[in-house]
Order: sequence, then structure tokens, then C-alpha cells
Amino acid sequence: MAADTNSIQLSVIISTYNQVQRLRSCLESLNRQTQPVGAWEVVVVVDGAPNGVTDGTHEMLAGLDTPYRMTVCQQDHLGTGSALNRGVDAASGRYCLFLSDDVVTKPELVREHIYAQQVNQGVVCQGPINLTSAPTADWYAREYVEQWNQHYAKLNAQSLTWLECSAVNLSVPRAVIIEAGGFATDLIVSYELELIKNLERRGLRLMFVAPASVAQIEERNFARLTAEAEQRGKTYAELVRRHPDMRPQLLGNFIETTLRTLIMRRLLLAFNVSPRRLAVMGQSMKQPKQRTDWFTFIEDYSFWRGVRQATPDADTWQRLTQGTPILMYHAFGQPGESASRYILPARRFERQMAWLKRLHYHVLSLEDYLRYRAEDRLPPTRSIVITVDDGYADNYAVAYPILRRYGFPATIFLVSGNVGDANRWDKQGLLRDRPLMAWAKIQEMMHGGMTFGAHTQTHPMLTAVTADRAHAEIVGSRTDLAQALDRPIVLFSYPHGQYDATARSIVEQVGYSGACTTRAGLNSPSTPKFELRRTEVRGTDSLLRFALAVWLGDDHLLARRRRQT
Repeated sequence: MAADTNSIQLSVIISTYNQVQRLRSCLESLNRQTQPVGAWEVVVVVDGAPNGVTDGTHEMLAGLDTPYRMTVCQQDHLGTGSALNRGVDAASGRYCLFLSDDVVTKPELVREHIYAQQVNQGVVCQGPINLTSAPTADWYAREYVEQWNQHYAKLNAQSLTWLECSAVNLSVPRAVIIEAGGFATDLIVSYELELIKNLERRGLRLMFVAPASVAQIEERNFARLTAEAEQRGKTYAELVRRHPDMRPQLLGNFIETTLRTLIMRRLLLAFNVSPRRLAVMGQSMKQPKQRTDWFTFIEDYSFWRGVRQATPDADTWQRLTQGTPILMYHAFGQPGESASRYILPARRFERQMAWLKRLHYHVLSLEDYLRYRAEDRLPPTRSIVITVDDGYADNYAVAYPILRRYGFPATIFLVSGNVGDANRWDKQGLLRDRPLMAWAKIQEMMHGGMTFGAHTQTHPMLTAVTADRAHAEIVGSRTDLAQALDRPIVLFSYPHGQYDATARSIVEQVGYSGACTTRAGLNSPSTPKFELRRTEVRGTDSLLRFALAVWLGDDHLLARRRRQT
């Protein structure tokens, strides 16, 4: 049916290759759209040379009678990204809606995308893809469908991120696609992510349009799904090589899992075990949660196997997959003083520093660690950070000489209103009335290579005070220290490790570069820099427990796991 190209608002772009029956079903479903046909068109790009398309696609398209205007384009078999770009070039609409050839559209699809684009002006709209398992689907494919549908159900109640977008059921203003360079043409999968990230950088808002849904039958099996997960890992590694700032979202979560899963994944990757060897266990699992957990493990393992294959060398792989521990100390025992949770004897601290030196750990200052993060670089292998809370006098008398002996930097968080006095906030604890360093000692340590951060003015629990009080404590501490030490203060530690959205927002907005919590664990590229994790070093810990804490981010994880089992 002919249509005035000047009146076309939206172009539906479909890439296809030897999928004639699926393509026919897709095009016929578009016949039922509620949006008047004069406002939209369809552009079909056959991604394959005429002699390579053997299933009658050209003949079907030539004989198909549609109520909407349809343009058919031809290109050599160059891949889906190239085909979608070809469709954009041929499109007449102000907006482009991208579909795959194996979806069936709901009648309101085109109307909802046009409405969302016109009302919001300059957005990337993603509609849901409702999957259905094929009759012959194996357990893995059925679990994939279940997890996919749950994912889209959750998107109804949360904001969309660029990583959650797909080139299927996606609409974008045509002009900005062209300005941003279009889809990647050298990537087999995830060819849309680079474009969507570029669009977000250009200020386009990402929007989930729940009513604009399509249906799709999932016909891939275990072998194809795991192979595509592996290919996605390779693609993400390539995207990070091009755009290092994508690393936190794409490759930043290797350690963000349970200890058991992490160890198992490392072992399987070390021996390069094929995912197909893991399939049988899923078939025998009776409990739904067991199958879901095993599906998730295999999918993640397949992904990281692809990343490992695409990573150029062992050092880069280690830096990518080994998190950075930030050690947390408080007080150091004077001669004759008993060890306790917060008081570490000097001899034990000496042995710990000697152990780090002997095993060739790279002890970074917290500022250096955050600089790596800010520059989208990975810290060296075996990096570690040392921090101390409160600023007790023994930090100078006991810890400082040992740190200087080994050439290790450390960051000490000071309670600015109590400098030169004592711990007045801990009414009943072990550190009550313990003396704090004076300014002269602090300045001497600063000139000796130590750095200092803010720990508020009076050490309140920030979640228990008003927003105004929290702001005064956070800003006041920074101002006090900057004036006394004559240098900017960019590091913060939440007193008692307690913080909420208000406290974090204040810390971020007033000029700090990062903030430490007391939440245990290692820090990965995806760990928020204003919620850095720390590994508590207790005064009663043996050297073995210290070694476990450095390795795991928290040696007490093992103790908790033993209690649970």
C-alpha cells in the first residue's frame, strides 16, 4: 500500500536471513496494528547475497500483500549490526523500531512506541520480549525463558539501564542513530550496546515501555545458549578494550558472588572445562531453586569462559578477577597491653606487614586505588590498601614506625573535633577515653607518606542524626582537616560503618573522592566508590586468619558458613 513518506513517523526495521516462515509470521502480525498504516512503514533487510538465501525469502516478500508500506533491501551476509544500519539508511520515519524476524507483535506495538517517542522527545524506548519455550526445549532453555521473563517483569518497577537494552523491540530517533554512528558491524552479539551507551552519553533517556510487547518462541538449546553466552563474554571484553569506562558494568562483577561459587568458577576456568560437561547435573535436579541456581552458574561460567579466552594475558586476567582488599585497623597495643577486637599488638602488626612484603603485595594508598578507578584502569595484581579509623595516639607510636620500615602507605581517618584529646564518643566500649593523636604528630606522619581522611567531627552514627547534622559533621570534618593540614581532604569513612542514602549523597556532593564502609568483602570495579568494602583486622586474629582475610575479603566468612552448615 502506498504511503506519503512525509507523513511516516516510525520505520519498523527487520533484519532476516533464511528464516522465511518466521519472517512471514512477523510481517503478518504487523497487519493487525491499531496505528493507522499511513504513519508507519516496514523496512526488511535481507542479510545475505541472493544466491545465499535459499528458503524462498525473496519470493515470499515479492508476493506478500500488506496494508502497510514495505521496502526490501539486500546486502551481502555482513551481520545483523550492518543490516540494521542498512535499514536505518533506507528508512523514512522520524523514529526507528528494531525487531527480529522471529517475533510476533501485539496490535498496540507501533502505537505505543510512537506515543512514547512523541510525548518524551528524544528517548531510547525498550519494550518487553515475552518468551515461550519450544515444545522440544531442554531444561536449560526452559530455565532461560523463565529467568528472561522474570527480568522483564521486574523492569516494570525500576529504571532501565543501557546494559538491559536489546536490539529487539527497541525504538530510537533516526537522526541520533546516524549521528552516533549506528550499530557495531564487527560484533556477533551485543552489537547494540555500544550504540545505546553512546546515545546515553548524548543525553538520551532510557525508557521501558511495558505495553509495547512482542512474543517470541525460544528455540535455542543448551549448546546454542551457552555458546552465545561465551560469545557475549568475548564481545564484552572487546567493548571494554574500546571503552574502559564500560568495565564496571560489563566485567566488574567476577567476585560478586558466594565464596563457594567463586571457588568453583575459578577451578573450572583454570581447567577450561566445557559447559556441556555441566549440563547433566541440571537434568537430574528435582528442586526448582536448585535448577535455577545451576542454570545461573552455567550461564555465568560460560560468559566468563568467553572473557578468559578474549583476555590477552594472565596478568590482565588476574587483575580483572582478583578484588582489592582494604584492610581496616583501629588501635595498636602498647607493650603489655592485651589484644582485643580493636587493639592489635605491635608484634602481630609487624608480622602481618612482613607477610605482605614477603608475598610481594602492592600496598597502595587509598588515593592511588581511587585514582586507578577514576582513570578506568585495573590496579596491579595483589594490590591491597591499609586504612586506620579514629586516629589514636598509638597509630603514631606503634604503627607508624612499622609502616615506614616496610615502605607501606596507609590512610588514617580522623575525628577532627577530638584531635589531641581522646575517644569521647564510645561511652562503654573498649576504646573509651583512649588518647588521640595531636596535630603535630599527624603532620609529621603526613610528611612521612601517610594520608588522612575525614571521619566526621564527633563520630556520630550518621543514620541516627538529622540530615542537617549529618551535613555539618561531614562538611565540617573536611574543612577542619583541610585547614589544619593545608591540603585537600578527599577521603571519608562512615563512623560505625553506618550510612544511608542521605549520608552517602552528602559525602558524594561535597567533594570527596570515595568513602569507606565497614561492610566486609573485596572491592571490584563495580563496587561503588562511596561504599567501599573493608576487611576488619581484629587484634586477636592469628596470621593464618589474617591471610584468609586478605584472600577472601573477610576471614569470618568461613566461620559463618560453618555455623550455617
